[in-house]
Amino acid sequence: MNIQSVGIIGSGTMGLGIAQVCAQAGVPTVVVKATPGDVEKPLLKLKGSLDKAVERGKMEATLRDTILNNLTLTDQESAVADCDLVLESIVEDMDIKKALFQRLEDICRPEAILATNTSALSVTAMMAVCKHRGRFAGLHFFNPAPVMSLVEVIHAFETSDDTLRSLNAFCKQIGKSPVSVQDTTGFIVNRLLTPYMLNAIRMLERGTGTIDTIDQAMMTGAGVPMGPFALADYIGLDVVMAMSQNIFDDVRESHHAPPHTLVRLVQLGYLGRKTGKGFFDYSVKPPISNPQLIHPVI
Repeated sequence: MNIQSVGIIGSGTMGLGIAQVCAQAGVPTVVVKATPGDVEKPLLKLKGSLDKAVERGKMEATLRDTILNNLTLTDQESAVADCDLVLESIVEDMDIKKALFQRLEDICRPEAILATNTSALSVTAMMAVCKHRGRFAGLHFFNPAPVMSLVEVIHAFETSDDTLRSLNAFCKQIGKSPVSVQDTTGFIVNRLLTPYMLNAIRMLERGTGTIDTIDQAMMTGAGVPMGPFALADYIGLDVVMAMSQNIFDDVRESHHAPPHTLVRLVQLGYLGRKTGKGFFDYSVKPPISNPQLIHPVI
């Protein structure tokens, strides 16, 4: 299938980011707001972000206009009925995702491709509730979607070769770099990245180093743009813990289980950048190279 129109369920950070990428490539895109509230709010948020990019000289006004002209925002799932590809980017809850795909099965054309942007949940488990399983796959974008090049194209148990070819071609069409992955918990990136962050937390708990020294060592020694603690805060500690738990549930190896410190920070509501505190305290808006630490709960 030549994908010429896209529907995205979910208007959060990832949903809007993916929508921007598709619209920027000239693909008409319908975004369905999946949570209660003002339907126009996500679009106004995106427009404000694009306007700032234009003001700072990072984007041409014509490109901003192209993106906005190719976007339609609604709260009606039925609006994606004619889309060639429908991608969900909603809460990481298996039951909620399954219920959504059961509804989409009745809304979308049989030949339309259904995909999930999950970062760690089983694509095959979602596929199981569908009648037309060959058209179902995973399409995992990374945050921020307009910047990150990689898209993991996940081959679930009954995904057809035609569906995979269409999705790989589509990723290239919108300027992304697709990588084919089997349906394994965490796929490639998160399966490698999550233990990296968990090991750093355990290293902190053992007293091998501090949050600052471990991050600095990885940035200056391994050449990564941010250390494991800053990265965990950026992703969201609740998301990191969920990825850890999902992998642990799959493999049942203790080193994949969420460390004590991570669990306690999430219980306290210290989720990273999005709450202002995680392993670092962002409320004082420190320079990235030297954020003020909060006292770790060990």
